[in-house]
Amino acid sequence: MSEERERLSECESILMRILWKEDCDMSMQELRAEALEDYGKDWAKQTVSTLLKRMENTGYLESYKEGRIYYYHPLVTQKEYLGEEAVKFCKTWFGGDPVAMMEAYNKKKKLTPKQKERFKNLL
Repeated sequence: MSEERERLSECESILMRILWKEDCDMSMQELRAEALEDYGKDWAKQTVSTLLKRMENTGYLESYKEGRIYYYHPLVTQKEYLGEEAVKFCKTWFGGDPVAMMEAYNKKKKLTPKQKERFKNLL
């Protein structure tokens, strides 16, 4: 990825997590209902509409209309987004050194033998 994508806000990330979890295109009403059920967010229609439009404009979503209802589809996978965020975090806090990031992690929370093996296989 040559261009850095704009970070999702906390509210936008909730909507994306819902779309990723449900793994299907969803209407604004469905997203509002899931946000309330899963996150306790009782957002107004206009709030969700604004968030979705912004996410569409920044390349996270696309929408299409069926009858009178718009449906939203993620253009970015959860794995892709988390990878981008991990790189940004590493760059910001560890000068882009992933080894330093893992050392800091391992000082606070030791890797299990299984995690160590997975990490070795990654390299």
